[in-house]
Amino acid sequence: MFKSIKYVLHENFTNMFRIYSISKYELLGDMRDSKLGLFWNFAHPLIQVLTYWFAFGFVFNRNAVKNYGVEVPYIYWMMGGMVIWFFISPCITNGCNAIFSKVGVITKMKFPVSILPATVVLKELFNHFCLMVILVITFIIGGIYPTVHWLGLIYYLFCAVFFSISLSMTTSVLNMLARDTRKMVLACMRLLLYLTPILWNLNQLNHAPKVVKLIMKANPIYYVVQGYRDCFFYHKGFMFYSHSMIAFWVITIALFIFGSYMMYRFKHKFIDMI
Repeated sequence: MFKSIKYVLHENFTNMFRIYSISKYELLGDMRDSKLGLFWNFAHPLIQVLTYWFAFGFVFNRNAVKNYGVEVPYIYWMMGGMVIWFFISPCITNGCNAIFSKVGVITKMKFPVSILPATVVLKELFNHFCLMVILVITFIIGGIYPTVHWLGLIYYLFCAVFFSISLSMTTSVLNMLARDTRKMVLACMRLLLYLTPILWNLNQLNHAPKVVKLIMKANPIYYVVQGYRDCFFYHKGFMFYSHSMIAFWVITIALFIFGSYMMYRFKHKFIDMI
């Protein structure tokens, strides 16, 4: 176990520049494929946010969301959670295909395969920063101004990055073993969007069995989403969500250990899986 963790950490830390170069190449490649280029990095998530707002905030007439004595207009509350979902979701779905999408490189040269999930996450970080620019401008227009509590976003973004890499290491190897893995991941992510309290408030489950709320709070994605909203609106601090934090790190570290083991075990067999 420790040998596999050491192997993965060594490959990633000694190939930091390669991770950056691959991510930059992939990002520029996507921009070259369209005439509008960088415009779509801003427009695509913005269109999705407006679509969800129209459906849930306008058509279904969602009122302002009140938590911890703070009332937040639904559009801002929703955007506070969706901004990190738009980062985690493509990290997981594209991370699942991280190894298979680079089979041409793997078969031609000796390549540190375990860095591929990190390249996907780094690429998506740029898109996340683009959406954050839109979010901050929207919040300022709406009278929600940056405070010192927003610095907590650095911690929650690190949580999202580490979770995405840990999960992608496992799913990318499983996808090489069985191509159905990516289809299953895509289906699960569509389901998680509605099961995770992103578009709806967890307090709506007050009458549900306690175990249901505990399962919801143990969801690693919910922990990060709630953390972002806390930094923007509630300012309760890290320890206020201590139970969710413990569940998050237990699950994420377990995924990292298992993902490292899978990477180490199959490091010489990826060519045979193609």
